[in-house]
Parts: sequence; C-alpha cells; structure tokens
Amino acid sequence: MYNPWELKPDDVRIEDSLPTFVIFCEDEVSEYLYFKFFETNKIKVNIIGNQKSMMDNVINAITYCKENNLIVPGDGQDKLNDDVLQVWCVYDRDFEDDVSKNTKGNIEFDESINTAYSKGFNIAWSIDAFELWVLLHFEDIENIEEYSKRAIYYDKLTTIFKTLPNPNVDLQKALVHASFGYKKDLKQKNNFRDIVRPLMIINTNLAIERAKALESKHVNKMYHHEKTPCTLVYKLVEELLTVGQKEIN
Repeated sequence: MYNPWELKPDDVRIEDSLPTFVIFCEDEVSEYLYFKFFETNKIKVNIIGNQKSMMDNVINAITYCKENNLIVPGDGQDKLNDDVLQVWCVYDRDFEDDVSKNTKGNIEFDESINTAYSKGFNIAWSIDAFELWVLLHFEDIENIEEYSKRAIYYDKLTTIFKTLPNPNVDLQKALVHASFGYKKDLKQKNNFRDIVRPLMIINTNLAIERAKALESKHVNKMYHHEKTPCTLVYKLVEELLTVGQKEIN
C-alpha cells in the first residue's frame, strides 16, 4: 500500500536540484493526475494525495516539512526555509449537511489558510470543490448564486460530457451506460486521464481567465469562506507553467 509519508530519494530537494513543487492534495486520483501533467525537465512535481481538507491538510504539510528539515524556527514562528521548493496545499471548503456545523467549518477554513501562509506555504483552495476548476475549462460563470454547491458542478459536467461533439473512444465507451455521470465515471483514474485531462489542458488559459474573473466578483468579501463559488487552483497552475515552461497549446 502506498504510504504518503514514505519519501523517495527524489522527494527531498538536494543542492543544485530542480525547482520542486510539493503538492498536498485532498484527492488522490484526479488531482494527482492533473498536477503531475505539468512536470517537465525544468521542475519536479511531487504529489502527496489523500491528505484531507482544511487544517488537517495544512498540519500534514507542516509535519512533512518538519520531518524533512524544510521548516526552521525564527522569531517565534516556524517557517519554510527554501528558495527553490514550493509547498502547496490543495483542498476544498466542504460545506456540512448539518448547517449548525457551518460556523465551525468556516472558521477552520479561514484559519487553515492563515496558518499555511504563516508557514510560507501556498494555498490553491476551492469553494465548493476542485470540480469548479474543471468546469471553468468548459463554461463561464456569470450568476454566482447558481453555482453555490458542488452538486451543480457535477450535474453541469455530466451534461457537458454527454453532449461533447466527436467524443473520443474512451468517452464513447463510458456513455454507453445509462447511469453515466461525471462523479461516478470520470473521476476514475483511466477516464480522468484519457477523457477529462486532455480537454482541460487545451483550455487552460481560458480557465485561468475565467477563474480570475470569478475571483474578482468577491473582492469585497472579508473572509475566505464567503467567496463562493471561487477557486485559486489557477494560481498553482500559473506557477507550474511559469517555472516548468510546459507547452500546452
């Protein structure tokens, strides 16, 4: 069984090695496959999946860095001490079904972001799910009230892939099943890699523009959790493209 804490020799940066991204993901399939795509001969992209959400994700990142001597104490605040390595935490604000838990969840979300920044980490959070970032590759979002929960993303992505012109062979096979749905079928490893990811990559620049436009709709919000829907995954993708110089067109 894969142990995310078992480091390979190339997981720890040594002197004169490539710029390295260590990405802590809530998901262990689609996010891994997506971000790993951006690795080139100019950068190393190490994905640590299944790291949970919010504060758990950040604590796991801190633990990893402490165990690998990447965090040093200073002025009462431990902080990442590396000019080449970047640590990114990727997670969602999973809204609770029990609304009485929302206040605690909102506080944890905001505090996890503040904690990560205080350690020198970067955050690529999404409200309400990573699938919002996927959806932005296919459509713009004008009415933000309509996109407040992840069920909407899944429904819209299901419709998009059902109606794609000239679907490839893999998508045609998936569409044969009457119960076809994005969440059930396209989050699986092979289908995400062979169906979803290629279509995302060719629309990367468009998705970045749309994510920035969506973020701008929340400029007057005081707290992170209030910015719904919104995704900052574009910031990580921009950084991967800038440093790694991946050709995506």
